[in-house]
Order: sequence, then structure tokens, then C-alpha cells
Amino acid sequence: MRLKVSIRIFGSLSDLTKGVYYFEINPGVGQTIKDCIERLGIPHTEVYFITLNGNFVDFSKIVEDGDFYCVYPHCNLEIDENYSLTPRFKGEPRFVLDIHLGKLSKLLRMFGIYAEYGLVDDFQIVDRAKKIGGIILTRDRKLLMRRDIVYGYIIRSDFPEEQLKEVFEMYELMNWVKPFSRCLECNGELVVVDKESVSGRVPPRVFEMHDEFAMCGNCGKIYWRGTHYEHMAALINEFIKQIQ
Repeated sequence: MRLKVSIRIFGSLSDLTKGVYYFEINPGVGQTIKDCIERLGIPHTEVYFITLNGNFVDFSKIVEDGDFYCVYPHCNLEIDENYSLTPRFKGEPRFVLDIHLGKLSKLLRMFGIYAEYGLVDDFQIVDRAKKIGGIILTRDRKLLMRRDIVYGYIIRSDFPEEQLKEVFEMYELMNWVKPFSRCLECNGELVVVDKESVSGRVPPRVFEMHDEFAMCGNCGKIYWRGTHYEHMAALINEFIKQIQ
């Protein structure tokens, strides 16, 4: 017997299906609704809740012929937490980014957002995210289809500043903005240091012209308010205007 089920997706999930909202698929016998959703290219981490003919179901529901499912992304709809399939992240977000998102990691750090980057192996990324209770940001859908991943988001845009806007809106990052508090190179926290402590460690002209310095507590990189700072400050201000 050949089964046929219908799936209607909503909101931002259509970003992952090229704008298509409605599907009729022929699953194999014993397939779960999670199997069917991921077959469409939608990782479970992006699914908030699912209904079958108007009733809530979880990922383990075995699909049957004629079923009609509605699949919802994280949104402002309030439902009983017993029906939520992926929890909302609570507290200050900590991100682990895949190897394709280097520019985004630096932008997040510029705003003072915790953003780890540099791990190449998928298993290392997953293990690190689990260890710190973090959120995986990636362009690789298959990475987020692992059952043991709780928090993860597929970056839609190809452009870093648009990617930044996505993440800000998804995780309400304006609540956590602390510009110039993290090292752009390693994600370490910056601490203010006395001018004399950087003598001989910065160019002589920089030492002469500036009185305020900060140092990364992790890698030791030194920062000061030069033209690079002015450029980044202007970028931060313009970005905040756009999203407010």
C-alpha cells in the first residue's frame, strides 16, 4: 500500500523550501512525521509544534495514509509547553558557528555577543554546543538533523550583515548588546588596561596618540580607539537604527 500524507508549513520554514508551503509526499511504512519534515529539508530545531488534523502531535508520530499535518516555526503563538517540540532558548545566547560563517562571527563579537568559531568537524561543533549549552548557527541543514541537538538555526542569507539581522531578530539580541566587549579574533572578553602596561606592545605613534587601551583576557590582543574603532562604531549605530 502506498501512503500519501499532506504537510502544510508556516512562516519562516518556507525559507528552507524555496517558498513552497504545501506538500504531498509518499513516505515509507513506519516513517515518523520527523522523518517526513526533515525529508523536506527542515531540521527539527526549527520546528516549534505540529498538529495532525488540529491535534498536537510530537516528532515520534508514525504517519498514516491521508494524514494532514501543520508544521509551525518558533513564533509568538502561545501554546502549552507540553506541546512545544523544541524549547525556546532562555538567558544570554552563546553561539557556536560553523566554518562557513567567519564574517558573521566577527560581527556578533563586535556587538559583544558570545560567538565561537573555528571548529571544522561537525562532531566537535555539536559537542562544544552541548558543553556550553549553546546555539549552533550553520548553513548545513544535515548538521542540525542530529537527534542530540537542542538549539540550532539555519542561516538563510549569503550576506554577513543580513545574516546578523536574522540572528538578532531570531534571538532578540538587542537585550544582550555590549559593543567592543569581546575580542574579534578569539571571542575572549576585553578588559581595560593601564596605558603603561602596553608600552612597547603597540606602535609608538599609537602609544603617543591614545590613552585608553583594552586587552583580550584570552589571547592578549590589544585594542584602542583608532579609525578602525570609528568605522565599527558607525556600523553598529547604523545597524541598530535599521532594526529598531
